[in-house]
Amino acid sequence: MLFHLRGWLSEETETGMMKLGMNLLAPCLILSLVPGNPALEELAAAGWAIGLGFVLILGGFLIAWGAGLAGGMRIGTGLRTFTISAGIQNYGFIALPLLIDLFPGNEGPSGLMFIFGIGVELAMWTAGLAILTGKAGLRALVNGPFIAVILALILNYSGSYRYIPGVVHTSLDMLGRCAVPMSIFMIGATMGRFLREGIFTDALRVGVSSILVRLGLHASLILVAAFFLPLPADLRRLLVVQAAMPAAIFPIVLARLFNGQPRVAIQVVMITSVASLVTAPFVIAWGLSKLG
Repeated sequence: MLFHLRGWLSEETETGMMKLGMNLLAPCLILSLVPGNPALEELAAAGWAIGLGFVLILGGFLIAWGAGLAGGMRIGTGLRTFTISAGIQNYGFIALPLLIDLFPGNEGPSGLMFIFGIGVELAMWTAGLAILTGKAGLRALVNGPFIAVILALILNYSGSYRYIPGVVHTSLDMLGRCAVPMSIFMIGATMGRFLREGIFTDALRVGVSSILVRLGLHASLILVAAFFLPLPADLRRLLVVQAAMPAAIFPIVLARLFNGQPRVAIQVVMITSVASLVTAPFVIAWGLSKLG
């Protein structure tokens, strides 16, 4: 907000920094985390994690689209943005410290989180981008993060990541570390801009629908997978925590970059985040007790 008031951050600068984060910093983060990750050594666990990350987000998008239509949203009035915002949980920023704290001495759930995130990223950059832009097909896949995921998996399973020069790996790591703080800063800038322009327009309808989708129906879908599929124990634990998470914040950036409606995405994030402060402890405690 201060940067906007002082004129230090124009709308063009915001957009440029978001594109830099999406096309350079996020791919560097993926390429620094995935190749050589110990959690990828067990093909069965990795396959389940990636597959569920992809399928469960597709289910979230489908649920969100139906709830948006039932709530009176239409294409052009926020339906597309609502779908990609309410249909995807915060699978990293909030989940990682929770997993580390919940399972001290057990790196399994936190390690699998990054692998699960690969499936989430695949869903977001294919189906999610197609929903937001209304364009499907191979052209929608030509973006930095999706290409980085494919390249990272090839490097990992071919073993060729071992031959990456140290200076390249260090550069990828340093640039990748900037991805999260840059994204958070730019999301904050977007939220500050819309707070000045009327963030609460139609917030009640969006809020009720987003809580129903993210913390109700989509959470239930994830819990069903955790309880009834033949999954490794650590992946079950990861899914319970994922079910309790509020909406992801990155769709705010996507809405800005691809002509969506950032106001709707901000409303979904803010309202589900507040509601999850109450619901998340109960969901996690109940879910982990069911797993024994």
